[in-house]
Amino acid sequence: MNKKKLAALLCASSMIALLALVGCTGNNAPATGEAQLVKEGVLTVGSDCDYPPFILLEGDQPVGFEFDLLEAIAADLGLELEYMPPQNFDTLLTTVAGGVKMDIACSSITITEERQQTVDFCSPYFDSNQACVVQLSATYASAKELEGKTVGAQSGTTGEAWANEHLQGVTVKPYNQASEGLAALQAGEIEALFIDAPIAEHQIANNYPNMRLAEVIPTGEQYGFAINKDNSVLKSQIDASMQKLVDNGTYKEIFKKYFPNLEPSIH
Repeated sequence: MNKKKLAALLCASSMIALLALVGCTGNNAPATGEAQLVKEGVLTVGSDCDYPPFILLEGDQPVGFEFDLLEAIAADLGLELEYMPPQNFDTLLTTVAGGVKMDIACSSITITEERQQTVDFCSPYFDSNQACVVQLSATYASAKELEGKTVGAQSGTTGEAWANEHLQGVTVKPYNQASEGLAALQAGEIEALFIDAPIAEHQIANNYPNMRLAEVIPTGEQYGFAINKDNSVLKSQIDASMQKLVDNGTYKEIFKKYFPNLEPSIH
């Protein structure tokens, strides 16, 4: 082989190797490097802490299914778990997207295409639907019967979006917290509250026996921890840790602690 052909072959080989290297840095490649954290060694979480049994406060201490799950994930990653003071739900995604105050948001947040324009989500960890909650004495048998009425939902939630999209002439009163909406329904200020079904079922069973489910709406939602779009390394680490908890049975143990009559959402 002459020198010109050898040089051309080496040049082509180098170009192929370079293209392969560039290709490996695309979106489908595993994230490498260090996770970005607001505080070194700490997983900082933002939540409204108002979604029993998923996340709530007992005194100043967050507890619940999502808390236990994140505690197990943080321990697996060798991180301390720290919660910010309770936040309004409709501010969580923009705060995560800002990348300077919280690492992830955790408040039974449904993964949607619209929300994915602002943030990324870790792997889903719970399947959910919407519910229409009314007073026990109300005669409503379905959400459609509430068209033209005044109903409530937590601001920024998929329950609020569903009511606005699917009910004609309805007035949707937004509330900062789900508990505020339940209190308004109990006081007769609204005809119904649209809220995630597992939360509605828990609240009715434990705190609001004077309410009932008029309808469970099969929206097929999934919850995920929201994370900054530029924090792909942390997302990969959390996803890997979640899978480890599924594989070793820890996820199922935590799930059954709070939802003994349901099958785990992920296997």
